[in-house]
Amino acid sequence: MSAFNSFSQWLKRKLKTEKRAKILIVGLDSAGKTTLTKYMNTGEYQADTSPTIGQNIDSINFEGWDITTIDVAGQQQFRFLWEVHYPGCAAAVFVIDAADIERLPEARDILRTHVFNNPHLEEVPTLILANKQDLPDAIQAPLLIQLLNLHLELKDRTFSVFDCSALNGKGVHEAFTWLVNQLEMSKNGGTSF
Repeated sequence: MSAFNSFSQWLKRKLKTEKRAKILIVGLDSAGKTTLTKYMNTGEYQADTSPTIGQNIDSINFEGWDITTIDVAGQQQFRFLWEVHYPGCAAAVFVIDAADIERLPEARDILRTHVFNNPHLEEVPTLILANKQDLPDAIQAPLLIQLLNLHLELKDRTFSVFDCSALNGKGVHEAFTWLVNQLEMSKNGGTSF
């Protein structure tokens, strides 16, 4: 076997085993998207986090996956930026401020319009985070699923809802473990449940 053929086979194996994904992180403004991505990057809360103007693109390594996170501002005037990032996404993360009851209908509508009814995202897993569980009035995932009608509307979608706090990290690891498991199944051609 020639050196070129050996290198070619090695390169093919290497490319097959690389685990890379582009993940879009969206949600309403002040839901905790940037706090979440900073927590994922450093493993701790970053007190200097300020509202995102535009987008933050970052890289994290999680359970052997090199993940490019695209955290896009949630203010209405910046939501047009979401469209740029839909193509090529391996997964979507929708962050909800579970303590802001008044904005749940708006979050539901945005989730439905921009994620679940988006043709670019119909085949990708969606992780919904019920964030800010560190606050006393936060709604937990089972009730959030009912309030957003997810149990009725999303029978044909791969999604899961996790309680979390991007402030103290509670539930973040478990949620992203589910997400990389979904990525692994889709990479291997498996079926997700």
